[in-house]
Formats: sequence, structure tokens, C-alpha cells
Amino acid sequence: MKSLVSLKSFSVFPEYFITFSLLYLLIVVSLLVYSSRVLILQKSVSESIALILFMSCYLLLNDDLITLNYLSFNNSIVNDYLSFLTKFILCFFAGLYFLVISEFLQEQKIITFEYLIIALFSTLGLLVMCSSNDLLITYLALELSSLALYLLASFKKTSTYSIESGIKYFIIGAISSAFFLLGSSILYGISGSINFQDFHYLFRNLHFMAFRSYYWDEHNSMYILLYLILEDYGLPTLAQFQSSLIEIGLVLILFSLFIKLSLAPFHLWSLDVYEGSPTSSSIFFAVITKLSIFVVLVRLCYACFYTLSDSWQFYFCTIGILSIFAGSFGGLQQRKLKTLLAYSSISHMGYIILIIATGFAFSVHLFLFYMIAYMFSSLIIWSLLLFLRLKFKSVSSKFSKNIGDLALLSKSNSSLALVFLITLFSLAGLPPLLGFITKFGVFLPLIRGHYNGVALLSILLTIVSTFYYIRLIKIIYFENILVGQLYYPINTEKTLIISILTLLLIFCFLNPTLLYLICCKIIFIS
Repeated sequence: MKSLVSLKSFSVFPEYFITFSLLYLLIVVSLLVYSSRVLILQKSVSESIALILFMSCYLLLNDDLITLNYLSFNNSIVNDYLSFLTKFILCFFAGLYFLVISEFLQEQKIITFEYLIIALFSTLGLLVMCSSNDLLITYLALELSSLALYLLASFKKTSTYSIESGIKYFIIGAISSAFFLLGSSILYGISGSINFQDFHYLFRNLHFMAFRSYYWDEHNSMYILLYLILEDYGLPTLAQFQSSLIEIGLVLILFSLFIKLSLAPFHLWSLDVYEGSPTSSSIFFAVITKLSIFVVLVRLCYACFYTLSDSWQFYFCTIGILSIFAGSFGGLQQRKLKTLLAYSSISHMGYIILIIATGFAFSVHLFLFYMIAYMFSSLIIWSLLLFLRLKFKSVSSKFSKNIGDLALLSKSNSSLALVFLITLFSLAGLPPLLGFITKFGVFLPLIRGHYNGVALLSILLTIVSTFYYIRLIKIIYFENILVGQLYYPINTEKTLIISILTLLLIFCFLNPTLLYLICCKIIFIS
């Protein structure tokens, strides 16, 4: 007896699981709050969501990796090794994120459980984005995540900083969505499709010679017939015209995603968003949201429009160098820790853009390797900002910290100071830490692709950005004051998370083979 429904149609089991768990959690917690009027449920709800995400990791590992690389839902969802690995990374780090913020929300007086539900909605949108195989699914997933992020930025209604950051984030997102839709409409008008697989076959030869062998039998459209007639009459400008339109549509979509990544010169308002949002929301923006957008960039540039590499490589190199420049020099005079880390994030996103710009096959796994190392380091450094709670501060002060608040941390808590030292050196790219290997992975494809000027400039800017990391270490260990700040102690659960992540930074430098092979497998399977 034949099965009526193929199991391949259910290739998004983690997304199903998270969706039904989210609905169940929303109903149960709403009933609990309504019946017992218990408003402070953040810790239990946050740990439950973390458990859901870790179970999603188990569902991903339980998939048969041999059967990967197939399409479902009318070719709009792809289940390949790239989507598998990126979804696993997202679920893992999102689970750690919910564990980290489980107690911080009470201190910030965010006493409604909807904050955590909204964050889980955003995570669901990011997971769908990793598996999207057409522009419509990508846009819907991007908007599902973005709408949740607007709420996370402005969730603290009593803070004018939070409201301002939410409004600015909404305006940035609206501009980004407009660019994305305009670029998608241009590509659809040219090709008649929004599917990435169709783009791969349709635009693999910009002079459209592939139409004769591939699309003549399958797609008997008037557009192709008209093109072949005009081609027979010898009108070479038509191919050039279509090529320029394709490039315009692609560049509009790329600019939309660059805005989402807060790359220069689109980064100005994003600094205010990082600074004004609750710190728990800033962690989500900096650590969790970047990976899915890079996956979409890789699919567009490497799978769909690789024949336009001469065009998009120029934009990638330009935006990458501008981002590294802005992140390196912008953070030199900063006194606010959240804004300083925002500049650091812009700089690191610029390095990843440069890796993708080289166009080599191994650039994909180097980008993933860099992204994993960045997420490790960023989660540690942002978590420390949450855990360091000052014992004495003015009532009217914000929860964000200045770099002076870290003065002589080595005297009050030498272990946390050591964690800061290791993480900052890793972000700066100094050995013997994982960040050194990732920075080396940026320069290797640039030199191999003969981008010698870009490689030299990025190395010089790396030296500049190292200055503000060393300045933080100087404040932590060698600040010329008599008395430093006093902090509340950190509980055992949070200490364990920070210790494991810090040890992984050192271990992955000493033995990076496993992580490298996991990322390298994308080339042979995807």
C-alpha cells in the first residue's frame, strides 16, 4: 500500500516542533497568569524555551544526513547540509541565550512573559530563513523575525531610550523591506520566477544560451520565443539590457540584507538601537540574528547569481572595507560598552563579507567557521555585561554600562577578569585563541584571489581595532585608581555556562579539526 504523504514533505520537523511548542506554551502560561495572577514567570518560561530549542537540536541530529539535499513544499524549502548546520547552530546558541537572560529580566523590570514568546517567534523566523529556497519564503521569514525584533527593542515602555530605539529599528526595517521587495519584483519581472533553483538554471549564462538546451522544452513561454527571434535578427544589446536589470535587482536585495546586518554605511541608527534597547534584546541582535541573513547571501551569490560575481564581489569588498573601517575607528573614542560592542560587531560582519566576496568554494566553510567563533565570543562578552550588576549606582542611571564600570575588575573578581581577557583577545584575533584562526581565514582567500590591496588594508584596520580591546584590558587590570566597583555575585548556573564557553575558545584553537571538518562538509554535500 502506497503512502499518501511522503515523509520528505515534512523536512522542517524542528520548525513544526517549535511552532506547536510555542502555541502550547503561550496557552498554558496565559492560563496560569489568568488563574493565579502570577506575573513573574520569566525564569521558568525562559528555561522551558531553552529546553525546546535544545530538543530541536536533537531533532536535527536525528535526521538521516544521507537523505539530505532535497526540496519540499513546491521547491520553496530546501533541506541540505547548509540549512541543517546553520539551524543547529541557531538552536544551540538561542538555547544558551534564553538560559543566560532567565534571571536578568526581573532586574530590568520586564515582568511579562510575552517578551520571551516574542523572542522565540523571532528565532522561528530565523530558522525558516535558513531553509528558504525562494524570495517569498525568505521575505516572510525575514519579516516574521523583524517584527519580533522591533517589539524586543521597544519592549520597555517606561524607557524613552527603548521607545526611540524601537522606532528607529522599525524605520530601518521598513527601508530594508522596500529594497528587498523592489529587487524581488525586478528579478520576477525578468525571469518569471522567484525560486532560487530556477535562478540557478536561468542565470547561469547571462547571454541566455542555456535557454536553447534547458528551457525550450520545459517552459514554452512567449518571452523566450521573443528573445530567440530577436537574437536571430542580431540584436546584441538585449542581453546587455537584461544583464543590467538583473544586476540592479540583485544589488537592491543585497543592500536590503546589508541594512539588516548593520553594515556601513547603513549602520548609523543601529548604534542607537543597540544602546537604547534592553541589554537582553541587544544580545539577541548581536549574536543570534546575523547567521540566517548570511545564509541567504550565500545562496543568492553562490547558488543563484554566481555568473554575476564580477559585480557583487565589488559591492561586497566595498561594503566590507567600509564596515571594518567604521568599526575600527568608530570604537576608539567610545565610552559606552554597548556602543563599543556594536562597533565591534560591525567590524566583524565586515570581515565575513570579505570572506564571501572572494567567491571560492572553501569561502563558505571559512565564513561558517568565523561565524561560530564570533557567536561564541560575543555571547560570552554580552553575558558578562548582564551578570556584572553594580551594588552601588544612582537610581536614575540606565542599565547600560560605561567602560569605567570595569575599572579594577581584576581586584574584585579575578576569574571574571580572566574571562574578559581571553574573550577580548579572541575578538581581537590574537593567539592562542580561536579568533586568531578565524582572522587568518579571512586573509587566506583574499590573498589567494589576488585581492592584495583589500587584504593589506583589512590587516591594517585589524591592528587599529585591537587598540580598544587592549584599552578595555588596561582598564580591567591597570587603571590608575584606588578603589574599583563592587558587583553582586554570580550564581553557579551562569558561572558554568561562561566557563564552558571560555574553555571552548581555547580548545577549538588547540584542536580546530572537528569544527573545521564540520564546516568543510558543506562543500561536498550542498
